[in-house]
Amino acid sequence: MEEQIEDVIKVSSKGQIVIPSGVRKKLGVKSGEKLVVLTRDGDILLRKAKELSLDDVGQRIDRVVKEEGIDVDKLVAEAVEWARKSK
Repeated sequence: MEEQIEDVIKVSSKGQIVIPSGVRKKLGVKSGEKLVVLTRDGDILLRKAKELSLDDVGQRIDRVVKEEGIDVDKLVAEAVEWARKSK
């Protein structure tokens, strides 16, 4: 991925920035659109926010469950037991 300097901008006293119109047009960023702010190695990155589908959310949950070694069956059993005791 090639990086190039598009413009230099200033942060206002309120912490606000203006994304230059050429950059907005080039990337298709429209008024009112949400952006995600990320930091990486001392840099600030802006990305277009994506609407997540139910499948996307499910895949992310599956990934975390596997990475963390979470026993879903055990969690469900504990939740059912708790619900029964709460009646």
